[in-house]
Amino acid sequence: MQAIQDFVRRYGGVMTAYIFLGCGIWMVGMIVLPQLLMLEKSLTYSDPAASARAAQIQADTDRLFVEITRAERSIGRLQTRIAAIEAGEADPEASGGGTTLLNPFASGTQQQAEPATPDSLRTEVAELEAQIENNRIVIAQNDSDLEEARVAAAPKYGFANYQELVENDLNRSIFLKTIWASVLVTMICLIVCYPIAFYLAKAAPGEQAALLMLALIVPYWINEILRTFAWLMLLSDGGVINQLLLTLGLIGEPIRWREGNGAVIIGMTYAYILFMIFPIYNTIDTLDKNQIEAARDLGAPWWRIHLRVVIPHAKPGIAVGCIMTFMLAAGSYAVPLILGGTTSKWFTEVIYDAFNEGNDWGLGSAYAFMLLTTCIVFILVMMRLFKVSLQDIAK
Repeated sequence: MQAIQDFVRRYGGVMTAYIFLGCGIWMVGMIVLPQLLMLEKSLTYSDPAASARAAQIQADTDRLFVEITRAERSIGRLQTRIAAIEAGEADPEASGGGTTLLNPFASGTQQQAEPATPDSLRTEVAELEAQIENNRIVIAQNDSDLEEARVAAAPKYGFANYQELVENDLNRSIFLKTIWASVLVTMICLIVCYPIAFYLAKAAPGEQAALLMLALIVPYWINEILRTFAWLMLLSDGGVINQLLLTLGLIGEPIRWREGNGAVIIGMTYAYILFMIFPIYNTIDTLDKNQIEAARDLGAPWWRIHLRVVIPHAKPGIAVGCIMTFMLAAGSYAVPLILGGTTSKWFTEVIYDAFNEGNDWGLGSAYAFMLLTTCIVFILVMMRLFKVSLQDIAK
C-alpha cells in the first residue's frame, strides 16, 4: 500500500490510474483470459468415434435423398411414356432409336426388338416407388441414429485430453524428450555463456568488451528463420562442417547431424545464447571487483573465487537466463521443424498438428497447457535451486 501511495505522490492520481488501468487490461486481456480459455478448451472432450459415426450417417442420409430425387424423376418420365403409349403415340424415348434415360447402355437394336409396354413401364414405376419407400424408412432410422450419435459426440467436460497424453506412448515420449532436450540446451548455454559473461563484465578492456558485445548482437539482426537455415546448410551432409572434418581427416564419412536431436540442440543453443549471456552479464557487472581482488589476495584459487564470490552474486542472473532459455527452447517451433529430421519431432510440432491438421482444439489446448505447466514448474525449481525470489529475478 505504501508503494502505491509513493507512486501516486510521484506521478499524480490521473497518471497512476492510467498506468494501473493499462496494466490491468494487458494482464487480463493478454495473459489471464487466454489462459483461462485454453484451460476451458482443454477440459472439453468429444468422442471422435461418435463424431465420425454421425458424419457417416449424415452422408448416408444425403445419398438416400439423392437416390429418391432421381427415382422420382424417373417415375415422372415413365408416366409420361405410359400416357403417350396409351394415347397411341410413339414412345418418346424409343423414337430416338438409341439409348434410353433409364438404360443408357442399351443398344438401339435391343429397344426395337423389345418395345416397352404400359404394363412393363408400370412394373418399373412400382419398383421405383418401392425403392423410394425403402429409402424413406432407412432415412427415418438414420434420423434416430443420427440424433443418438450427435448426443454421444456432444462436447463433454473431463480430463480425457490429458489422459490421452499419458496413454499415447508416442506423444508422451516426444513430450519427455522435448523437456529433457530443453534442459540440455539450457545447461549447454549456461556452460558456454558464464565464462563469456564474466569476461565481458570483469576481464575485457572497454573497447574489446564493446567489440565482443557487438559481435554477439549483430548476428541477431537477422531473422531467426534465416539463421536456422544457415545452420541447416552448415550441418547438412555436404555442408561446411562435414567438409572441414573430412579434410582434416577427423572423420571418414559425413556425420548425419539431423538424425536424432544433435542439429536441433546446436541450433537452439545458438538461437537462444544471448538470453543466457545478458542476465548473467548484468548481475556480474554489478559485483564489486574489490571482492574478487580480496579473494585472490587471500590465496583463493580461481575456481573457489567463482564458487564462493561470483556465482552467489550472479544467482539471480543465472536463474533468469536458465528460465528464459528453457522456456524458449521448450516452446520453439521453427528450429526443430527446420533442423530436425524424421526421428526428431518436437512437442510443439505435435501441438501444431493437433490444432491445424487434426482440428482437435481440445487436445491441442491440453498439450499446450501441459507444456505451460511444465515451464512454470521449471521456474519454481530454478527459484528454489538458486534460492532467489521473484523480486530478485525482477532486479
